[in-house]
Amino acid sequence: MKKLILMICAVAMLLSLCACGAKGFDKKNMQLSEYDGVAVNELVQMFIKQKTVTDATEELSLFIENLTDKDYSFDAAARLEVNLDGSWYLIAPKSDAMTMQLYHLPANGSEETGFNLAGNYDKLPEGSYRIVKLFVDTDGSQALAAAEFNIGRG
Repeated sequence: MKKLILMICAVAMLLSLCACGAKGFDKKNMQLSEYDGVAVNELVQMFIKQKTVTDATEELSLFIENLTDKDYSFDAAARLEVNLDGSWYLIAPKSDAMTMQLYHLPANGSEETGFNLAGNYDKLPEGSYRIVKLFVDTDGSQALAAAEFNIGRG
């Protein structure tokens, strides 16, 4: 009887660990990104300047490049997403507060901006991530840019 109870406890513990989702996230409690499966444009590109990103990285430097002859604008809003089992899920920040500034990305120009991880998110586990930003041209057309990166141990 003791062996049966021990087996049931062991199976229950394994099932509880499996429910946590890959890389420390529980997909059941996360929102699938509305940009999951959406092709990122090649007109406005975004890159992470750091060669190495770890769980101790506090801020990422983003390099944004406009490869068109159109001017774009963008705001401070950016979203962090994690790839779980081939799909992108939104990681909610600790706070929704942000500055309401509007930035200008000139035609064939570039811009640098930061993306603060420290204070906005809990410590991120190892995995594949991306930062997604929307850009709007003078006609109101939108361009979606994403910069992907991996987090390893610090």
